[in-house]
Amino acid sequence: MAKKVIISESMFAKILANNLLEEANLSKEDVTKIVKDSFKNDRELNKNVEKKVKELVAKTINTLFRTLWQRRNFYEDEIKNA
Repeated sequence: MAKKVIISESMFAKILANNLLEEANLSKEDVTKIVKDSFKNDRELNKNVEKKVKELVAKTINTLFRTLWQRRNFYEDEIKNA
């Protein structure tokens, strides 16, 4: 009778990743280098990342100024009374 082995999803992912690396004769360092090189050389990806960062910064600054505007009485009174 066959035995049942219960593994977690993360363990299965690790086993699968190791098997794929062994089949391709690659190490984790090789894969990391390939991915980094492809990110550096992909201009479209760089433009998309830069666009997303700019959108995030704009939204953050907008939220900051909105919060400061809403709470202006708090710091205005402190400045006037000092």
